[in-house]
Amino acid sequence: MNLNLNNVESPPIDYFNHLLDSVKSNNKKISFGHGIPRYTPNKYANINSDLFENSNSFKYTDIRGDKKLRNYLAEYLSTKLSFNVNPDENLIITPGANSAIFKSLFLLLNKNDEVLVISPVYFNYIMAIEMIGAKPIEINSHSESGFQLNIRNIANSITNKTKAIIINSPNNPTGAVYKNDDLEELFQLCESKDIKVIFDITYFEYIHSNNESNYLSLLKSFDNVIITGSFSKTFGITGLRIGYISTKSNYIDNLCKIQDTISICASSLSQQILINLIKYEQLAIETNLNSVKLSKEILISNLINIPELSWIQTDGAFYAFVKLNNNMDSWNFTEKLINSKSVLVLPGSIFGSQWKSYMRLAYGALCSDDVNEGMKRIKSFIEEIT
Repeated sequence: MNLNLNNVESPPIDYFNHLLDSVKSNNKKISFGHGIPRYTPNKYANINSDLFENSNSFKYTDIRGDKKLRNYLAEYLSTKLSFNVNPDENLIITPGANSAIFKSLFLLLNKNDEVLVISPVYFNYIMAIEMIGAKPIEINSHSESGFQLNIRNIANSITNKTKAIIINSPNNPTGAVYKNDDLEELFQLCESKDIKVIFDITYFEYIHSNNESNYLSLLKSFDNVIITGSFSKTFGITGLRIGYISTKSNYIDNLCKIQDTISICASSLSQQILINLIKYEQLAIETNLNSVKLSKEILISNLINIPELSWIQTDGAFYAFVKLNNNMDSWNFTEKLINSKSVLVLPGSIFGSQWKSYMRLAYGALCSDDVNEGMKRIKSFIEEIT
């Protein structure tokens, strides 16, 4: 067996999902677990059933992905960036954003290389880095700043083994939208040190205010940057597994080798469904973003009435990284909450061992009534155990 796997933790969210599934209760089960939007295309679109009659929907596509989809994505990214994206040279469609991250890391890393990650950190980043045989270096952010980047700490963490840094804005699990000034300083630092930036923009369409919404325009070229992203959150199609990588052409050529070996291409049928949804893009974004904002308001109104919990509000994605003020261990808290109240949250410790007194609430998939009910049960549970 590959010895690298000995260092890789099992997917923690599966454990808690199974625990919630096993609970015997008359209460409706409420999950703040999976980070997914509420509405799928059933809510906002009419999918053309003819695509199921087209035999090409069931065959391989180009390794890089369907040309129509790449043309759309190239135009989309070119309007956000300060330079143009070539659909044939700068793009590859992947089976989801996690696949895009893994393939980008596999492209860049050799054994014992180091990758900087901002903690609290999405656990799949750590799993991918360790699976490849490299070493994640966690750089703490601070709740007092809204979990913003600390450029000095990043600079002090660079060694001769540092090959890349992963940046995710809006962030999972904190919801932080990084400040443009900090991002610009980070890009300059990485360029001067020849450190590659893997910029995960999965939640780009989930920015709740316009303060830092133009951050992609800070990038001047693909020389030092790999952009990864997902259509899952934009269109509410998490199960279709469609993501992408956008970077310089020689990287794309080598990424094609990796993709052809692992998956050949992203699902052709998923790509055809997505092409059918492109014309609904703005409606899809507005439908889910409006739902997220409403659920966030309900979440905040409940948190105000739970003194044992505190959250410095962040402005992106659909996550709240909440402090348990009595320093309860969040893993034990989560297990007991699930068994007692049929409510699932995720313990902060799965996003970094130093976050044991935090929990992540993913509120994007829930209607406002379920957010309200879930928070009332959390409040009741805390009152029972304190």
